Amino acid sequence: MSRSASLAQYQRHSVHLMSRVLNVRANTSPFTLVLDDLNQRAHPFLTEMMRRALSRNVNVVVVAFESSHFMSAIRTVPGFGATGEEIMHGLRKALSGTKESLVIIDSLYDALNGKGIDMGRLFHMVAGEFASTLVGVYHQDMLPGHNVRPETPYAPQALDLVTYMATSVITCKSLAHCLAAKAARERSLPEPTHGLLQEAEGIVQCLDANDRRGIVLEAEFRRKSGRSEGETYFLRPGRRSDYQAPVGGSPFGTIKQEFVILLDQLPAYASQDTKAFANTADNEMESTFNLGLTDKQKQAREGIVLPYFDAQKGEGGEGGRILYDMGSEDDFDEEEDEI
Repeated sequence: MSRSASLAQYQRHSVHLMSRVLNVRANTSPFTLVLDDLNQRAHPFLTEMMRRALSRNVNVVVVAFESSHFMSAIRTVPGFGATGEEIMHGLRKALSGTKESLVIIDSLYDALNGKGIDMGRLFHMVAGEFASTLVGVYHQDMLPGHNVRPETPYAPQALDLVTYMATSVITCKSLAHCLAAKAARERSLPEPTHGLLQEAEGIVQCLDANDRRGIVLEAEFRRKSGRSEGETYFLRPGRRSDYQAPVGGSPFGTIKQEFVILLDQLPAYASQDTKAFANTADNEMESTFNLGLTDKQKQAREGIVLPYFDAQKGEGGEGGRILYDMGSEDDFDEEEDEI
């Protein structure tokens, strides 16, 4: 198989893995963990998942801690102001009587640390008892929560626990930040930091956060055997022309053709010159002299014949004499040489 054919096959395989997660196919990923922060929220990814699930008449349930307004086709379980037992009871009621469901928790931090919901019990009910798909969002810029169960002081942090349990882990990143990082790598410069990582007073979110051109997804898919596959994708906002007309009372039509691609396939990222898409003027090296060479200087450098050691030829026996052909520019005085 040629290199181009194998590359095309790899790209199709990688896109197929992400497409199955987005389309909420059965037994693809029982528990998908989505990691986001203020620089790139997970809303574009979740919106696309819900749209595709509703187009296939999948029951969509959202356990809402941060959001409050949803379309009528989406069932909501209020998380704010309710206890953990009330949330679990409302979730069970929303899942009852349905064949296939998609459960989205918009803040796992609040569910686990604030309400004390047991992650094992939640996963067993959604994926085991109702054979549905669980998607949880965890905000990476949240401080580790206090232990809500004092009787288990050595229990792992919530983020470590859900990362271990997840069958797919998707990290959301801003396209503008990825382009800036690629431009820095191509110039052998340190990658820029954004938001809280800048450790600058008063900076929480960057001005170029949540790029409207699309969202970058770093995905890790874990198989039952323990083997994992990872790739980086780009998901642009969906357009009306990407979907079929709704039929049978469905609020959305099915997708015509998959439009999630690998990040390397994005023209703005695959281009050799990414400086036009990222502001790297502040990273210019400042010096009082120019290290560059003109074309004439480069030609002169190529014409220089350097001295070499005769011993390097392997002949030996002559003390490693240096052979050098004098040029017209050399100032040689025979009387000084005799001294």
